[in-house]
Amino acid sequence: MERQFVSTCYLVDKEKFLLLFHHKHQKWLPPGGHLEHGETPSEAARREVLEETGLEIEFLLEENLWVEEWNARSIERPYSCLLEQIPARADEPAHEHIDFIFVAQPSGGILTDGRWFSLDEVEALKTHEEVFFDTQETIRQIANKVSSELLTQGSAVRSSSRT
Repeated sequence: MERQFVSTCYLVDKEKFLLLFHHKHQKWLPPGGHLEHGETPSEAARREVLEETGLEIEFLLEENLWVEEWNARSIERPYSCLLEQIPARADEPAHEHIDFIFVAQPSGGILTDGRWFSLDEVEALKTHEEVFFDTQETIRQIANKVSSELLTQGSAVRSSSRT
């Protein structure tokens, strides 16, 4: 089965999580998409967030050993990695996604798309109908892991009139 590399980024701001309504899947999802040729997973996450939401980001929950040498350098490490089964559709065969999951907070920009959800609002979404189970579960885990101090900081983001 073919495997494709994708990056997903969960954005956290003031105890809320940013989700986008994905028309193809008819579900609320975090920003993300396929890696482009020559792109690292973290570069793809930054690009996808900017393209899909208008926001610049700063990664959270990183525990890296940083190396800067002529032959090797560290890159941002994802929070998690998932192997996702993507069922066949009329326009594409079944395949798998190797999904690099990042957690970030907005650091600038103007929100152009998406909606901020509290944890309770995410929990209230109908699993499998309005949101994938893994999206809800990841948000639960992030909410438990990220310190309340980080979640309640003031936002560096302005919203457009579309939100």
